[in-house]
Amino acid sequence: MHPRWLIYLLLVMLTGCGSTARAVRLDTGRDAPFVFTPRSSHQSVEMTADEFKEAVEAVAHIVRPSSSPQEAARRLFEVESRSGSYLYEPNSRRVTPMGPGEHLEGELPTADVELTRAYLRWCERTARPGDCLRLLVEGPTVTGDGRYALSMALAQGVVLEEMMDAFKDMANPEAMLTTVLWTWTTYMILLAVPEPFSKGLAAAMTLTLIAYVGVDTFWNLIVGFKRLVEAADRATTFDELRTEGERYGKVMGRKAARAFAMLATAAIGNSAAGLAKQVPTFPGAAQAMVQAESQMGVRFAAIGGVESVAISAEAVTISLAPGAVAMTAGGSSAKALPTGAKAWGSFSGFKKAMGPAGAGKEWHHIVEQTPSNVNRFGAQAVHNTENIVPLDKGLHTRLSGLYSSIRRIITASGNLTVRQWLSTQSLEAQREFGLLAIENVTKGIW
Repeated sequence: MHPRWLIYLLLVMLTGCGSTARAVRLDTGRDAPFVFTPRSSHQSVEMTADEFKEAVEAVAHIVRPSSSPQEAARRLFEVESRSGSYLYEPNSRRVTPMGPGEHLEGELPTADVELTRAYLRWCERTARPGDCLRLLVEGPTVTGDGRYALSMALAQGVVLEEMMDAFKDMANPEAMLTTVLWTWTTYMILLAVPEPFSKGLAAAMTLTLIAYVGVDTFWNLIVGFKRLVEAADRATTFDELRTEGERYGKVMGRKAARAFAMLATAAIGNSAAGLAKQVPTFPGAAQAMVQAESQMGVRFAAIGGVESVAISAEAVTISLAPGAVAMTAGGSSAKALPTGAKAWGSFSGFKKAMGPAGAGKEWHHIVEQTPSNVNRFGAQAVHNTENIVPLDKGLHTRLSGLYSSIRRIITASGNLTVRQWLSTQSLEAQREFGLLAIENVTKGIW
């Protein structure tokens, strides 16, 4: 069966089950998998344009753009090549096939040639003359994966401009942009086959993206990309690609687009473990941490331990390495599996090892570092990479004020502060409240 028909059939299956609530299956290789139902109170993590550009710029300075971004993205995600190799000369605009099976431009379909010329004119209009997205490295015209990459570039809109602004001080900002674009597109292509499955670095990206946008939104983005693939294959003009790209951009939205772009940048030349170390420093990481638990039953410390993620119309199945952290769905007193988080005997030891929280940020203990908590649970249960997260100073100050205040609506007491009321509860209950506090203070509910 032709791959296009496989995609079409999967679309019918997925859209037909659009009203079905998707469960999350957590498979740790021990006994039966846990089945977790995501909470419905989900909002995509929001980051400002300045936060996004600052994060992308910081990550971009520690990665190296590739002169062959499509091939580099294939190697990164272990995707096989599906086309020949061609050489494009920007100055003369000549396309020279590399290897056997040479094709002259005159032999190519007229529609493909015209679309390619329109693409090159678009590059000129955006002040990046030539093959600005490196779509013609492996073929004389914009076809196949190149069409998907172009559609994704057109879908990003303002976010694309924000990325270029973040890369402006680099030696070759255009090379950085195309490397991110091909990383992003190749990752989506990996998820656009029946049934979506990711492993290694791609699985870590999937887990993080779901934490940022939610299970249902992520699932809808996959369905939307499959439709984009179908439309891009049918398109005969640049304007048709633009229309489909802009339509997908609306499905994605700016919040998800920023999260995608940030993670695609961080993924370049990285590993699952390397990405896991960077994620807690990203803008919105605190809210994403909350939603990782509410949407998937997984703690952020599990990102580096995820082995694979499979997505169907009914469920998201997450396979975690032994020792990774997950939450069961067994009620409000959920228990944690053994954790692989790094821990210290004091907060000063943590700060010495981890360094500053970041510009404009402060380290925050989800379960507070009160003497009572340290005595009851042990120092390492409090001073660890799973419990201490970077927060904006303003948010950290508001949280501290909340814990010091008397809130009858929270504690049902007119005498106890939130901190006093919380101090008698279990570690799990304090953590659950701490995550909820971050979420509600961020949203202005508390």
